[in-house]
Amino acid sequence: MKLLKKWFLIKLCMLLAMPFNVLAQALPVAQPDRVSRSISGVLQDSMRTRGFAANDPRFGNTLARISPQLASVAGGAAAVTVGTVTAPGWASVALAVGIGAVITYAVNLGIDSLVRWLFRSDGKIDESGESLTIQTSTAMTIGGVYWKVSFHSGNINIELAAGDGEAIARQGYFEYLTQTNQNTSSTPNCSPSANQVSCGVIFALKQASGAPTSCPAGSMFKNGMCGAYTFVSPAAVPQKTALTPQQATTDIPAADLEKKLNPAVIAALVNKAWQQAAAQPGYDGLPYPQSKPITATETATWTAQNPDYAPTVRDFTAPNPVTTGSPQPWALPQNPTASTTTPATTPNANTTNPAATNPQENLGADPAIGAPTLEQTPTAQMILQPILDLLPDLKNFSPTMATGTCPRPTMNLFHQTQTFEAHCTILDNNRDAIHAAMVVAFTLSALLIILSA
Repeated sequence: MKLLKKWFLIKLCMLLAMPFNVLAQALPVAQPDRVSRSISGVLQDSMRTRGFAANDPRFGNTLARISPQLASVAGGAAAVTVGTVTAPGWASVALAVGIGAVITYAVNLGIDSLVRWLFRSDGKIDESGESLTIQTSTAMTIGGVYWKVSFHSGNINIELAAGDGEAIARQGYFEYLTQTNQNTSSTPNCSPSANQVSCGVIFALKQASGAPTSCPAGSMFKNGMCGAYTFVSPAAVPQKTALTPQQATTDIPAADLEKKLNPAVIAALVNKAWQQAAAQPGYDGLPYPQSKPITATETATWTAQNPDYAPTVRDFTAPNPVTTGSPQPWALPQNPTASTTTPATTPNANTTNPAATNPQENLGADPAIGAPTLEQTPTAQMILQPILDLLPDLKNFSPTMATGTCPRPTMNLFHQTQTFEAHCTILDNNRDAIHAAMVVAFTLSALLIILSA
């Protein structure tokens, strides 16, 4: 036994003294230049789709004029500290450039991310996440409106029904995790709409009628019977208001940092940067398309075509300092997908005034051109005269008045001549009434003929 103890102690000392090769796991590194690349790529694609050729001198000038505008905004943007680096980030620049005027709602910072930001006009950020409570207060009545989850794939069979769409969608996702032996404590990011709720791979669809049975509020229909919900409530980001960019950045969950940045954020940043650059004196780029701004769809198209350069939430929120390798961190690259980016900082000359190089014609102090003359303003009579001159032959037309007499037919009857004139007496006695009735009748007939023409 003593020998065994000695051997164990010697072995332990050898293990403690023996060097070990420890492999450190590299932390994800932010690449703010991805934001610059995506802004440049989306901007160039948008200019081309709006009918501007790349060889138009104003095409390159637009990039060159937006770059210093972004740098100017960054100079007054709030700095963000991450680790040992302190500098403005694209998030604080977006806040300073005023994208809150474009995105007026709390937007998910990343695609399918939990945290939402509202970019306020006072330089602060309101932060929110998913609701802690999911509505389960709608009962389901047999034959009536209800929500349905139906998912069948391999050995996975999920059939659920209930009166609340998001609740049954989350329950379906919980069932999916259970049947695939996954961690059931993870909660999905659900996207509800009027007739559909998507939670991960599960979709709940609203049915206008045909509920299979009646279930009270707070329950669902599963396996032929009503029962309570069992899904895990979402771990929500707490609601906070008036955060500084530093505070809002610190609150972002680690799981959200590596998610792709929401295309709506990039689209809003491009629109505001272009709009502000176009308003600067001496701007010689393409005019900002006020009636057709850049959309999130255009941004999503570019990032889908260039996934390696699609920015993440970490790229958007990390500091973007001036370094030896990046002396102009806010400049937009001419070629957004090149391995080495060249900033577009030199605008083309004489692009807004084609006659800038031509000599100016000097007309002298008094060129004797004279004041311009205006034609006489037409009067109402002059405007109506062409209409009044139509069909001149009808001007002197006057209808002739007929002079008729009432017919009095006669007949020989019983060797006597009988004259029928009682109707004439009736007509003469009612002449005014009959005249008025005929005037109304012919007037209405004429009106109907004119209106039907």
